[in-house]
Amino acid sequence: MNDPRTDLKDALAELARRKKAEEIPDRHLVRLSLLSLGRLLIDGAEEEAAEPARELMALVEAHGDHWVEAFNSEMALAVAEHVHGVDPHYLDLPSYDFDYTVAARERLEARLRAADALHLPVAEALLEQVAAADERLAPYLNREA
Repeated sequence: MNDPRTDLKDALAELARRKKAEEIPDRHLVRLSLLSLGRLLIDGAEEEAAEPARELMALVEAHGDHWVEAFNSEMALAVAEHVHGVDPHYLDLPSYDFDYTVAARERLEARLRAADALHLPVAEALLEQVAAADERLAPYLNREA
């Protein structure tokens, strides 16, 4: 991923182009949109993210059910990556890649922050899975610190 500002600008332009061409957004475009906006928010650039977030909300509404479908798919896959990444069978392996796991969790957090800013509900069952996975991972992160 590049600079989140550039990526978000590119995602907005592509979403607008697809709407005009009556093409639907896919989860890859949804991912870029969420990660870019979420990274801005995590970095503390709420004021800078406000206008692109409003533009993105309008495009989300314009794409309607197609956006929702791609969003739900993207969130389910991101949560699955986190949940499977902290499978207890792997956490104690000496070669376990904690850096990858932490990076994946950070990307998931960016998606969650963006969803919240856009008032997009994430399925409660997914949020429960994230919380359980975070709980499994926490002792290992504390041990590494």
